[in-house]
Amino acid sequence: MLRLISIRDFAIIDQLELELDAGLSALTGETGAGKSILIDVIGQLLGDRADAGMVREGAEQADLSAEFALPEQGPAAAWLAEQELGGDDDDHVLLRRVLTRQGKSRAWINGRPVAVGQLRTLGEWLVDIHGQHAHQQLLQRDTQRHWLDGFLEGDRVSRVREAHGAWRNAARALEKARESQADTSDRLDLLRFQTTELAELAPVQDEYPQLLVEQNQLAHGTEVLTALQTASQQIEDDSGLDAQLGQALHALQDAAQHDDRVSPALELLESARIQIIEAGDTLRRLADGIELDPERLAELDQRVGEYLRLARKHRVDPEALPGLHDELQTERDALENGDQTLEALEAREQETRAAFDTTAEALTQARQQAAERIGQAVTDTMQELGMAGGHFEIAIKPTDKPQAHGVDHIEFRVAANPGAAPQPMAKVASGGELSRIGLALQVLASQQQTVPTLIFDEVDSGISGAVAEVVGRKLRTLGERHQVLCVTHLAQVAAQAHQQLEVQKSHGKDGTRTAIQPLDDERRVEALARLIGGTQLTETTRTHARELLAAAG
Repeated sequence: MLRLISIRDFAIIDQLELELDAGLSALTGETGAGKSILIDVIGQLLGDRADAGMVREGAEQADLSAEFALPEQGPAAAWLAEQELGGDDDDHVLLRRVLTRQGKSRAWINGRPVAVGQLRTLGEWLVDIHGQHAHQQLLQRDTQRHWLDGFLEGDRVSRVREAHGAWRNAARALEKARESQADTSDRLDLLRFQTTELAELAPVQDEYPQLLVEQNQLAHGTEVLTALQTASQQIEDDSGLDAQLGQALHALQDAAQHDDRVSPALELLESARIQIIEAGDTLRRLADGIELDPERLAELDQRVGEYLRLARKHRVDPEALPGLHDELQTERDALENGDQTLEALEAREQETRAAFDTTAEALTQARQQAAERIGQAVTDTMQELGMAGGHFEIAIKPTDKPQAHGVDHIEFRVAANPGAAPQPMAKVASGGELSRIGLALQVLASQQQTVPTLIFDEVDSGISGAVAEVVGRKLRTLGERHQVLCVTHLAQVAAQAHQQLEVQKSHGKDGTRTAIQPLDDERRVEALARLIGGTQLTETTRTHARELLAAAG
């Protein structure tokens, strides 16, 4: 579980150290306060892509760290030992990541420098994050299949993928052998010429798009540099945008002392100036980083031209040349060596297809069993979430041809009203219904997790009232087996938490700041009352807040 998180100079947080407990922790606060910033920090510590814009304005770098308690004999501890990254104590791990203003980042595990990819690998065993838009993704067929497969035990899906790859490779080899059998000599001469020509180019996987990017940058380097320098000067000159906004802000600050109505406009202009200053810094850094290199541009033009020439000759996309080279070389080797006969290739194709059929059938059966369990569980949860009489099922039908993911066509179906026939979820579920079904699936999926920490980022959007209270109870139940962190705007959900954290945003002379504070019982009543009734607190909203806390136990 996540024990401690420390943040310095990230987004609008200057310094924060937060201890987290087991159970369900609710993160609340007013709209725009930055409730999701903590989720972003955790994402960075688990290997998300870094962005220079995440560094707080005025700081040179953001420094993030976290301490996780490790489950006994879990995969995380085993991986750390395998990578020789274990700490002094085997029961916890320390993660740290530094993001610089230049867009670079460094990472450490237990004080040892590591690649960001290693953070990402470790993070898969520590935290599972459910985003606020996950229910929209459930309308996609690939996502539906992925969700269903998440409930399967073992590595059935990967075994089917490997079996499919082996069969396709055998089928392609057999097809090519049959095509080349008619005139092996002529085919071999052509293959020798083609592979020799391609070897001179020596195409590399994913190289061509990178060449195009670099070529475009160098070809337009002067134009881009001029535009960057001009824009930067227009912002930062003595009479530029920054100076003009400064004069306007000075005048408005005096005016705001006499008329409160000026304050909102003043805050907007202050925010705009901060963004303009940051844009000027970014433009200047970009301009400093541009290098004009005519010799390199000539080399790129020549290599890109060779890619295009050979791609036209072979009637393929330039990106496909590395794969084509390998394919032609494999066929040439087979013809020259003569080790693989047509009969052997036919036997290999039959053998691999039979192996695929066997593994695919086992996967289909496992999916059908899981679909029945999930369908009933989600249907039961729908009744609790205000969809009385609703029904959810997962339809599994055979595909037209074998795929890498098996031979099954997966479709989530729902009947929102009693007696209605289930239809594809994308056609019949309203926005609110989709949110509730998505939440039911996420809670159900989390029950299958062995990951110790679960994070729900506003997954309760689109619900309210008694349904929200049910959601809160379900998250609290999850908190009995996992550490759960939930970003929410609903009092009914927050009241169910074992611990409530409030995000507070303040505005000062040095800019906007965000802080996160654990709430004691009295302050928690006030925070829940604000979620219920807005900024105007009344004894009625406070009473309602106390009732919610009492009901949660």
